[in-house]
Amino acid sequence: MNLDFDRPFIIAEIGGNHEGKFEKAKEMLNLAIDSGADCIKFQIYSADSIVSKVESPDRHKHFKKFELSKEQHIELAKICKSKGVYYTSSIWSDDYLDWIDPYLDFYKIGSGDMTAFPLIKAIVKKEKPIILSTGLSSIDEVLDSVAFIQNCNSKYKDPSMLCLLQCTAMYPIKKRDVNLNVMLKYKELTGLASGYSDHTEGIEALKIASNMGADVLEFHFTDSREDKVFRDHKVSLIKNEVIELKTYIKDSKEIK
Repeated sequence: MNLDFDRPFIIAEIGGNHEGKFEKAKEMLNLAIDSGADCIKFQIYSADSIVSKVESPDRHKHFKKFELSKEQHIELAKICKSKGVYYTSSIWSDDYLDWIDPYLDFYKIGSGDMTAFPLIKAIVKKEKPIILSTGLSSIDEVLDSVAFIQNCNSKYKDPSMLCLLQCTAMYPIKKRDVNLNVMLKYKELTGLASGYSDHTEGIEALKIASNMGADVLEFHFTDSREDKVFRDHKVSLIKNEVIELKTYIKDSKEIK
């Protein structure tokens, strides 16, 4: 696979919205598939490897609760494959690469790992397309990461192999903080594919990003925002909103 898919490529990130409940993860997965998303995304991590239970016991407890096992991720990936959609996951440690790699057609690197060069180098060695979020970095840091990836492997000079996502790492963000023009700036500076990872409420920013030529649209996805405490639910779309977004994109293409 490369990133020469029908654009915009739509990624529904369930992430941690399952809150550690595997049956809920599967339920959300099937809703996201039914919504028409091209790819369903999760996150693979271990609380013990990212948070000290001594120094940050509450954060450790949070991440521990949200973990899914190797076997559960593989089952989710197999469900996606059986339904003809892509599965991907942000990998928070290269310890997981070997067992999840057979189930990934491309890698998504989250904003928090955009300068995690040892992890990025290990992912580049897999020689699969990479989608890279940039929500915690300056333009210079983004360009440094792009240069690092391309110096590791010149294949990533091809826009079908590397895509940069404009992202603002707040939950939720206000309209004035979306900064969609950065998406165009990335394309101008690098010649790579570019897109938008959304943390707003609603679908308006995603609609505008699509009209501006986004190659990839990523957003959080949940079954319902009602009576939810975990912050990501608030910025997540539900099935009917994804269907509405896809209809809008289809109609926009016909109008153009």
